[in-house]
Amino acid sequence: MPGKPLKPHQQNMDNRGVYDTRNPLNDFTGKEWKFATKTVIPKSYPPSFSHELRNHHGGQKPPELAQELIETFTKSGELILDPLAGVGGTLIGASLADRRAIGIEINSAWKDIYEEVCQENNVKLQKMYVGDACKLLDEVIEDGIIDFICTDVPYGPMDRLEKTRGVFSRAGEIHHVKRKLKSSLHQFGKSEKDVIKLTQAHIDTWLQQMREIFAPCYKKLKKNRYMAVFIGNMYRNVFESGNKTGKYLMLSALLAEVLTDLNFVLKAERIWYDPGKSLGIYGYPYVYIPSLVDIRILILKKE
Repeated sequence: MPGKPLKPHQQNMDNRGVYDTRNPLNDFTGKEWKFATKTVIPKSYPPSFSHELRNHHGGQKPPELAQELIETFTKSGELILDPLAGVGGTLIGASLADRRAIGIEINSAWKDIYEEVCQENNVKLQKMYVGDACKLLDEVIEDGIIDFICTDVPYGPMDRLEKTRGVFSRAGEIHHVKRKLKSSLHQFGKSEKDVIKLTQAHIDTWLQQMREIFAPCYKKLKKNRYMAVFIGNMYRNVFESGNKTGKYLMLSALLAEVLTDLNFVLKAERIWYDPGKSLGIYGYPYVYIPSLVDIRILILKKE
C-alpha cells in the first residue's frame, strides 16, 4: 500500500525516514530527531581512538558521544567550538561528523596527545590553540561565527579532592576495606600535597572561573544556536566552621544558574548514563553515599 505523497518540503531518505528541508538546525529526519531529543542517553561507548592514550586526561569523554551531540545541533560543514578542549574529544567528534572545529586548551600536553591520537587513527586534525580561553577567545575567534559550542568543564579546586572517606569495596568482593579514594580527576597534573579541604569558598571560586570562561563564549555563538556543557555532580566532604559534612553537590544546577545569568537560556538537562560503569559499595554499613554513574549535559541556547 503506497504511503502518503510527500509535500514539497519533504524528502524521502529511505530507511532514515522523511527529511524536512525547512529544518534549520540539523540534517535529521523526523525519526532521527525523535531519538535525539531523549533526555537520558543510556549507552556505553567501548574504548576507541587510542583510549588508553587519551585516558591520561582524567576527564575525557567519548568522541562518539560528542559526535552525536554535534550532529543533533548542527548541519554538515558548520563550525564547532570547544573552549576547554582537553585531549580533543569534541574535535574528534567534529571530524567524525564532517564539521569544522576550533579548540582552546591551556595545557600543551593535552594538545600533543590530541594530535598523536589523530595521527594514529587517521582522523582529520582540527585547529587547537594553546592558552587561557578567557584571553584567547577574543583574540582568535570573531563574534557571532560559531554554530555550536560543546565542552566539558574543569572542576577547579575540586580536581584536587579525594572522594569522601568511608567503608568501601567493589561489588562482589567479600571483604570491606577502609581507605581513601582518589577523584578520577586527580590526573590533571596535581600532586598529593595539592589535595585540599573543600569549602564553600572553593566552590564560589570555581563558579567565578566558569563565568569568566563562558561570558566571551556567548559573544562567539550565533543567535538561535546551542551550547552543550558536560558537568558531573559530586558527593564530597565540605568543611564549614571547622566541621566536616558529606554533601551531594549539585554542580549542574549551580553551573546552570551562572550560564543563565550570562543570558543563555536553559533548554534541557540530558543525562548520560553508562550502564557498563563499574559500581562500588560506598559508606556501607554506616551511611548512604550515592554511587554516581551519570554525567549531566546542560543544553542552552542563545536567543
